[in-house]
Amino acid sequence: MELRTPLGNRDILAGDVQKRKELTSRIQQVFDSFGFEEVQTPALEYYQTYNQAFANLQDRTMLKLIDENQDILSLRMDMTVPIARLAATSLQNAKPPLRLSYLSEVWKFRKAFTGRSAQSTDCGIELIGSQEDTEVVVCALEALKACGLKTYRLEFSDARLLENAAAKVFANPEDIQILADLTDRKSMVELGEFLDRFDLPEQVREYFIQLPLLDGGLDMLKRAKELAFDDDTIEVLNQLEQLGEFLIELGYEEVIGFDLGKLPHLNYYSSLIFEAYVPGASGPVLSGGRYDNLMACFGKDLPAVGFAFKIEPLADLYEVEEERVLTIIRYPSTLALSAFELAKARRLEGPVRLVCDESLDQLVLEEEKRP
Repeated sequence: MELRTPLGNRDILAGDVQKRKELTSRIQQVFDSFGFEEVQTPALEYYQTYNQAFANLQDRTMLKLIDENQDILSLRMDMTVPIARLAATSLQNAKPPLRLSYLSEVWKFRKAFTGRSAQSTDCGIELIGSQEDTEVVVCALEALKACGLKTYRLEFSDARLLENAAAKVFANPEDIQILADLTDRKSMVELGEFLDRFDLPEQVREYFIQLPLLDGGLDMLKRAKELAFDDDTIEVLNQLEQLGEFLIELGYEEVIGFDLGKLPHLNYYSSLIFEAYVPGASGPVLSGGRYDNLMACFGKDLPAVGFAFKIEPLADLYEVEEERVLTIIRYPSTLALSAFELAKARRLEGPVRLVCDESLDQLVLEEEKRP
């Protein structure tokens, strides 16, 4: 019989486990310093919980089970929805804003040969019951800094830049979805061909054709405002500009940027969205945003914003600053008591391993460097 892990899953060995522990400890220390409190939710949620949260639930990616009552369960596919459910139930009488953090496994089916695991670790925060974005963004920046990364960039956009503008122009929701998909993929030739199917004013067409290319700093936002064809979009761009100016005043100019072609991949995001990128990682290592409509799905209408780190791609890039030294104490059985007493004292300084060796007549200490 062949012994192997299920498709999309893998074993994690000691060195990698240690790296993840160090990395998540650094991130969680930042969360603690910002006053967020860690909570845990069950690995299993009712399928209906996710169905309530998503307008169009893509349930083919969910790992589903049936319980003894024939109800459909799902291994949690993200943490925002379970945290929202927790806030609306177990914390329904708590006074907002709720400042919650988590470190949890999530599960989602991946297409074969993508190299992405079906099981991953999310480490994040949720601020529920507040309209304030800036503190959460700063928390994300400080947590990125704590990871010891040499280079990283936190990019901002807003879900309304496409959704609200498109709703003013296209009557058919399917057309808006096609526009969003082409914009997200930055498929410029197809996007141009799609827009040419409609009799659009030149300024409107130019806005949508340029949106995927609007990537840069504050100067780029000024260009975006020149392209915008409605006051609501200009107001959204003003909000992004104000956020950027404030972050620059705080000293984050070198690690922030804007990508206005960025679209939310989870449809509960309602306005601000952001992602962090690190050279060497195949995708974002952090993603988040504002989701002001999600809590209402669970009967508690509160604004909310949050983000989560994807620990796996970060851990692959994380470098342990100091090697651990493992002390090995070899001893004959006649000196077992002395060996265990010595090990007890040495463990105050670091890890110790005991090895009984009857060929010895005394205690022997050795040191071994571990990742």
